[in-house]
Amino acid sequence: MTTEYGNVLTFVQHLAPTWRKTQQRMLSEIMLALLERPTLCATEIARALPPGLGASEPASLHGRLKRLSRFLDNPRLDEGALWRRCSLLSCRFGVDWPSTEAGEGVLPLLMDTTYFEPFAALTIAVPCGSRGLSIALSTYDRYSLLAATPQAAASPRYWDSQNLIEENLLDYVFARLAPGIRAVVVADAGFARASLLRQLLEHGRHFVIRFDADTHVTLPDGQSGEAQAIFALAPGQSRFLAQAYYGKEARVPVAVLGLWEVGQEQPWYLATSLDRAELIACLYRWRMRIEAGYRDDKSGVICRQGGDTHRLSSVLHLHRLLMACLCLHWLMALVGLQAHSTLPQGDEAPGQSALETAPPDTEPTDELIHQGPALPPAPLPHRGPAPPLPQWMKRFAVRGHLSYVRLGLEVLRSPDLATLVRRLVHWLGIYLWPFAPAWTKRQLRYRRHHWWPAPAS
Repeated sequence: MTTEYGNVLTFVQHLAPTWRKTQQRMLSEIMLALLERPTLCATEIARALPPGLGASEPASLHGRLKRLSRFLDNPRLDEGALWRRCSLLSCRFGVDWPSTEAGEGVLPLLMDTTYFEPFAALTIAVPCGSRGLSIALSTYDRYSLLAATPQAAASPRYWDSQNLIEENLLDYVFARLAPGIRAVVVADAGFARASLLRQLLEHGRHFVIRFDADTHVTLPDGQSGEAQAIFALAPGQSRFLAQAYYGKEARVPVAVLGLWEVGQEQPWYLATSLDRAELIACLYRWRMRIEAGYRDDKSGVICRQGGDTHRLSSVLHLHRLLMACLCLHWLMALVGLQAHSTLPQGDEAPGQSALETAPPDTEPTDELIHQGPALPPAPLPHRGPAPPLPQWMKRFAVRGHLSYVRLGLEVLRSPDLATLVRRLVHWLGIYLWPFAPAWTKRQLRYRRHHWWPAPAS
């Protein structure tokens, strides 16, 4: 492994401060194992695990599998602590979120499902630059509907329908949002159903959800029919209906935007609670950022060898491994953004600075915060000439730009850039320290001593 174990352990300690030491160590080891063997195969991950703490010689494969299984079955993992800090980080790096005409920021909650047969992973992500970074995860069996949810992941239970699993995850995320945040659920046609739209309206939650062209829509003047007949769009046209009813029988009151952009194979029909067509279209375009995040997780960066194939039979085991993948995704994203902040200055091996020598309970001043990860770069356009590759990135890329997540992987692979990773975990500790639990004096002394990797000599 080219990545320093201490840096990854410190990252996990700041991300999940309420976990026990053994739990933090094991998650760190699994993340490093995924870096070495990028697959969801439990045997391959076990082979890459280091010997247990205090072991005089490497354990057998059977022993490493037992260690891995004990962690995956652990009933005392506080997943909520981890997701809360991911949400805090998403607010820091989601600065390009759209806003209303009054200048009020809008938080897009990108919801989507990806499949690891016979299981499915339902995630909610927040757009940060060109990627959607996850802030909540539920995993369930597609056939029996046995689900591991963030509220009670250690005790999976059977649900009556997939719809209830989706609504449960939305309730979990909205319950943890700050009261002043205006969040909007953005989802594809797989989530278009009258019961979900009605529930969101009853709870006062905003949404932009695509539905199929043959869905029945009724207008206030009594005109009704399939959406494709009501709108009758041609490429380049759009039409916004401030009042309409979704469904032939359910008749859920919504606004509807029909949009057929030039170059698209078919139009979009979007049911929404918002009242501005430009904002609605912008939010749905951003939904592709969670798809880019899935490509990172399943084929492009993390599980680039195994993809979505696995031999797991336990929904809890898959849930915990996906949680480790998403933590690794966050680590790569933050390291990539730290590279965007540091490497353009020609400082490939940053020495000691105010950020690297400050203790974790230092007040997060503007000077310290600006020494950390850069804000996400703007997504590159899909059409037209690509911008020239920066000189500092040519070390990692040959043909074109790398996403900041893939750049983070390349930095983690580079032993000479370990100080850059150390700078990132120092920044993370300072940024998240105000949100740490109310430690006792003894706990504070321990964490100051053990949660801070030594500065580079």
